[in-house]
Amino acid sequence: MTSIAALIPRIRIDRTARVVAIRCASCRTWRKPWHFARNTNTCRRCPTGRLGRYLATRAATGR
Repeated sequence: MTSIAALIPRIRIDRTARVVAIRCASCRTWRKPWHFARNTNTCRRCPTGRLGRYLATRAATGR
């Protein structure tokens, strides 16, 4: 039987079968699961993600 970690290489699972970390597809860093929305593979804190682009444009406008 194949484990879920082998099927989805972006997930780290500990010995109790809980997801410990997920790898962001954009910035390639390992983050805790709560940094991700339910159906995404890009973290919320990612500089290339939606929130990162919003903060960059807000800083560029001087607000």
